[in-house]
Amino acid sequence: MKRAVAGCTFGLLVFAGAVSARELVVEPGGEIATLPAARDAVRALRTAGEKGDIDVAIRDGVYSLDETLVFGLEDSAPKGAVTRYRAADGASPLISGGRIIAGWEKTDLQGGSIWKAKVPWAKGDAFFHCLYDGGKLLPRARSENFAVSVDADRRKYAGALKNRVEFSFKGGGLKSWENLEDLEIFGAPTRAWLRNYLGIASVDTAAKTATLSVPATYNMFGNWVVENCIDHLDQPGEWALNSQEGMLYYWPESGSPGDQIIAPVLNELIRVEGVNDASLAGTKDQPVEGVVFEGLRFAHADRQTWLPEDKGLQHDWNMWDKANGLVRFRGARNCAVRNCTFSDSGSDGVRLDLFCQNIAVEDSTFKDLGGTGVLLAGHGPGKKDVNKNNIIHNNEITRVGQLFLHSPGIFVWQSGHNRISNNHIYDQAYTGMVVSGVRRRFFAPTFEKMGINNPYIKKWAFPEGTREHVPTIRWDEITLNSATEWAAFEPYMHARGNIIEFNEVHDCLKLLHDGNCIYLSANGDGNIVRYNVTYNHPQGAMIRTDDDSHGTTVSHNLLFGTISPSGIAIKGLNTCQHNMYVNCIMTTGGAGNTVDPNSEMSRNLFYFTAENTPARFHTKIDRVGSGLDYNLYWHEGGDAEKILTAQRKKGAKNKIDVHSVAADPMFADLVHGDFSFKSGSPAPELGIEPLPLETVAKIGTTRDPFLKRFAKEMPLEAQHEAHAKKKKNNK
Repeated sequence: MKRAVAGCTFGLLVFAGAVSARELVVEPGGEIATLPAARDAVRALRTAGEKGDIDVAIRDGVYSLDETLVFGLEDSAPKGAVTRYRAADGASPLISGGRIIAGWEKTDLQGGSIWKAKVPWAKGDAFFHCLYDGGKLLPRARSENFAVSVDADRRKYAGALKNRVEFSFKGGGLKSWENLEDLEIFGAPTRAWLRNYLGIASVDTAAKTATLSVPATYNMFGNWVVENCIDHLDQPGEWALNSQEGMLYYWPESGSPGDQIIAPVLNELIRVEGVNDASLAGTKDQPVEGVVFEGLRFAHADRQTWLPEDKGLQHDWNMWDKANGLVRFRGARNCAVRNCTFSDSGSDGVRLDLFCQNIAVEDSTFKDLGGTGVLLAGHGPGKKDVNKNNIIHNNEITRVGQLFLHSPGIFVWQSGHNRISNNHIYDQAYTGMVVSGVRRRFFAPTFEKMGINNPYIKKWAFPEGTREHVPTIRWDEITLNSATEWAAFEPYMHARGNIIEFNEVHDCLKLLHDGNCIYLSANGDGNIVRYNVTYNHPQGAMIRTDDDSHGTTVSHNLLFGTISPSGIAIKGLNTCQHNMYVNCIMTTGGAGNTVDPNSEMSRNLFYFTAENTPARFHTKIDRVGSGLDYNLYWHEGGDAEKILTAQRKKGAKNKIDVHSVAADPMFADLVHGDFSFKSGSPAPELGIEPLPLETVAKIGTTRDPFLKRFAKEMPLEAQHEAHAKKKKNNK
């Protein structure tokens, strides 16, 4: 069947479309009943000479995969055309990497509450770490907390390899179980901004020591639990898998297992993979082109397992070039994911690994995932820069990182010139969005060879066997003459030139520590963070430029706080202007490289409601220079002038806030989101640019814009109402 096609447009990428197109129909029991059969049918059409668009219309049903569906170079669409795998009109097909568990039998465990099912196939690569009852992730059996420690300085979290593999434990937390290889311990090694799942190699119960099968990210300190041990299957809803017995144990909350108990059998469902040439010349790089996924649902990939050969990204928040994700592009260009749903999976949603250019992920939903929503990860530091010019636009991302709690909604690592816009990220255990590369401290081996002694680098040097970052560095392409000058490092930091705009990010950091709504670290120059809104962040900072983050412009953002969190935290040499801070402050400096005194932090507006009395508008102002000026401060309770006077006095040496003013900004309509200024406002005289209603209205996704919920959900109006009620009661 042929039909006319006007074209295919996504984001900034346009496919002209052919005059006519082929359409193939996939449906259970039909002539083409599976996705592999559909892919092969498309290949046959291309081989026969079809150069136009091909639509694969997928009708309702569950399309289960028992092996990863790979699209290679032979699946590229000809120039000017696409191959589109889409939901048929009115359909919502599910692509699943799961297997329904049946044949349940009752046991006498826990008074007959626990059931078992034979799963002899669940060994080796088929061993699974997640179990679902329909769309609900079921918890694995988990022990009580037990404390672990090593003989090391706890302040220096990057310890020797031995201290990340061997440890002592207190109490009876660990035993030498018969199926020890099935078990993992879960916890935070030394620092609370990450979580590790770690296999157990051996346990000495007499000495109370243990050895791991893979290293922890940092020194083994803190409280941990054992997972997947039947000894701890003591709560309704829990399960445990014993691969030696080939048996799955489950305590159903309803009393008996249903018919939708699903175990994942794949780490990734779909991979679009061309030829990736690791060499700098890249003459063999051949990306797959023109493959589009539209209107589809993806679920049920397994949670990733760390292997000895893995290479970690920052703080091991994910692994580099890892077979992990519902849809993975690895050597692709001019492809798209549009209007899809990624849910109920232990893995990442979409990964863009190595060579990935002009790929759009748009209008999609990411929810209830064990890992990251969208990951862009290029090559490690060096001269090869081929992960760029992608678009992540208009997506809803919520409750991702359900297993690896540190997983951000969007993670951009060594990837540049991307547009990250109009996404709504919320309900996160840790951070909403990360843009990062590799910090200078990881280059310590090169410094040692050069005879350079940098105290800071030496203090935080990462030893041999470090999984985080070090194995990704392309040493043969790097020439360094200095251990301190950023200009020597920036050419190798490919997370540059990204535009992050009109995103709504809130309710992050619900479980972990030291996280942010939008976070940058060790990025290249030229990133722009503008026109975003952040709120309901309990601690830390909502937007943060951290260690080795330079050349970034943070402007025109709207930040709602409750005094304790910072609106924006600045390190490095960056520009921070025209931001609206409501009930939150700016922080500067901190551990690692502190704020550059030449940073431009002027023409920002700070507004505090009467019920929120700030102690200060900035922290560590002795570390900043005259670039902190022309700001406008206001407190409805009347304390702004007093705070500003004290601030000027403290920063007199560096001439801060000389021209700043304490006065009412006279917003047009603060409560309903119009941050433009009424006539007579002092803000324009200071050069502060407004955030008018029409600009604020562009923030968030088009299907659920921020402003639509502003009056109902934002804390500001509720604070005003509570304050008015309190005053009335006091009278």
